[in-house]
Amino acid sequence: MKKLQTVTRMADAVVFICTTLAIAGVFYEGMTLKWYGFVGVLVICMDYTFMPATILHLIADKKDKCILPHVLSLLMIAAAVIMKIAGIAYPAVTLVLWYFYIWFLYGSILVRRRIRKAQT
Repeated sequence: MKKLQTVTRMADAVVFICTTLAIAGVFYEGMTLKWYGFVGVLVICMDYTFMPATILHLIADKKDKCILPHVLSLLMIAAAVIMKIAGIAYPAVTLVLWYFYIWFLYGSILVRRRIRKAQT
């Protein structure tokens, strides 16, 4: 269980960094009004680190009272996959909300962990 907690901590940091870079890349595209290929790579990195991190949290935090955001994350991932398979288009604002949801969730996880560590 100790190794799982260590992997989860590292995954949280990686997800937060990838999400920060993806948000910065999207805003940079908007400011320059150009399409950059590396931004798509950053978004893919964000999504493909978020999915396993969510599963890790569901396994590692199953007795924690802060599991509800991870259940919500799993439901959002399932809805996004179903919409993608069904060919349902979703508005661009949902992507912005998705980015910021992930960013705030993993930022708050990192801050909460830092506060707990400082209190002990």
